[in-house]
Amino acid sequence: KLPKLRELSLIDCSLSDHFILSLRPSKFNFSSSLSRLDLSWNSFTSSMILQWLSNVTSNLVELDLSGNRITGSLPDLSVFSSLKILVLDMNQLSGNIPEGIRLPIHLESLSIQSNTLEGGIPKSFGNACALRSLYMSGNNLNKELSVIIHQLSGCARFSLQELNLRGNQINGTLPDLSIFSALKRLDLSENQLNGKILDSTKLPPLLESLSITSNILEGGIPKSFGNACALRSLDMSNNSLSEEFPMIIHHLSGCARYSLEQLYLGMNQINGTLPDLSIFSSLRELYLYGNKLNGEIPKDIKFPPQLEELDLRSNSLKGVLTDYHFANMSKLYFLELSDNSLLALAFSPNWVPPFQLSHIGLRSCKLGPVFP
Repeated sequence: KLPKLRELSLIDCSLSDHFILSLRPSKFNFSSSLSRLDLSWNSFTSSMILQWLSNVTSNLVELDLSGNRITGSLPDLSVFSSLKILVLDMNQLSGNIPEGIRLPIHLESLSIQSNTLEGGIPKSFGNACALRSLYMSGNNLNKELSVIIHQLSGCARFSLQELNLRGNQINGTLPDLSIFSALKRLDLSENQLNGKILDSTKLPPLLESLSITSNILEGGIPKSFGNACALRSLDMSNNSLSEEFPMIIHHLSGCARYSLEQLYLGMNQINGTLPDLSIFSSLRELYLYGNKLNGEIPKDIKFPPQLEELDLRSNSLKGVLTDYHFANMSKLYFLELSDNSLLALAFSPNWVPPFQLSHIGLRSCKLGPVFP
């Protein structure tokens, strides 16, 4: 008997199907006022709870059912005419998502993470014209990425801003993604993407973050990635990239050199020596550990001036790092140079480092007679 109730949170209250489904929807007096309902971490097992809730509330905007034990296939969700945010994480939804399933017409964010859904993504998801965020990490999706992208290429390609498909079994190589005109964040980590990324593969024009870590991608990074002018974070660690590092840097040296803040390429098979990296004027984190970088470090190269974290451990670099290399780095606080072939550090007697480190790794390096 709360006719003006707008938000109701019943988290971890041991609510069950029997208790809820035994109540007549007509007993509730807030059907038109309730806009936000959080029933996460209860003991619901039947997807019938969704149908029951649609009869109880007519203007629901946000619904959270995460951390329950709802089983079976994903039901039709279009019964929620006003719903904008739906969270179904950490349930036991399984099987293929039915092709005919419909989403609420105003839905902006759908999260179905950590379930056991299989197959691909139905075309109806791509026809959800208001959809801005789709999170489906931690499932068993196993279609080719190009098929999934095609299914999402309805009107959702104009609205989608965040797509998270991390931790599935999605295969194939990286297709052209430039049709997603609003996409800002894309996470394809921990899948089975393979082969070389084609030069014709373009990124969305507004993309800020791309993570493809822990796949089986080969070759190098296409020049189109360097022409992604909004790209701030690129994570391609733990793949099988084998191109020379100077070529990778050359391909990234388009307008992305002004925007990139994080570049993670650790645990690949990248070879070649270190080129000058100072053109990356915004780069704060550079991780190149566990590659095959080799050869002498040139005396005249410089690192990015904004660099805060640099990890070059477990390569085959040789030569000498001097105060010249670190002269323009006032923000560096994490430096890891361990386990290279024979990396020596030699500094001028009166040199004062412009940075203050919180971590330094120099295992197997050779320290010169003067060490600050």
